[in-house]
Amino acid sequence: MLVVAVGLLGAAGLQLASTRYQQTSSVRTQALTQADFIIEKMRVNNATLRFNNLAAAAATPEGAYLAPDGYAAADPEDGALPDDPACGLNAQPVCTAAQSAQRDLREWRQSLARELPGGRGALFAVATGAGVTEPNARRVVVMWREKAQAATDNVAGQAAVEATDDSCPAPQVAGVRCLNLWVTP
Repeated sequence: MLVVAVGLLGAAGLQLASTRYQQTSSVRTQALTQADFIIEKMRVNNATLRFNNLAAAAATPEGAYLAPDGYAAADPEDGALPDDPACGLNAQPVCTAAQSAQRDLREWRQSLARELPGGRGALFAVATGAGVTEPNARRVVVMWREKAQAATDNVAGQAAVEATDDSCPAPQVAGVRCLNLWVTP
């Protein structure tokens, strides 16, 4: 009886670990899908990523697929959503390339917040080693809150310690994971 009981407890532990890792894998797959969403939008609307648009991007970054925000600043509920450009839908006028980029960024951030736990996103310009900004390259960062491994592996009576992900943009937040992709559409 004792051997069977220990075996069943071991099997239950394996099942619990499997479920936890399956959830982590599912969230990471969703993060990759979200990154692919904005990358494909940039590829379709690459007129905003040309060299002559680099100066204009500083004035209206959302219109050039730029949103260089850390986790806290990328919160769609705290004003990180670009304004709706009021174009391209139903009886509205046709969007310009910059307005399309603004709409894409808005929809992407809304989708991140809906599909990932604490989901947020940022888009950064890419600089070369010489400090020159490449006009048509972007670093896509998908950020989300991941259940800390320490939450289940901590010592009794002590609070769980969440790690920071060094690949996240500054300021880094404990418990937030990031997926970084560099793209030249």
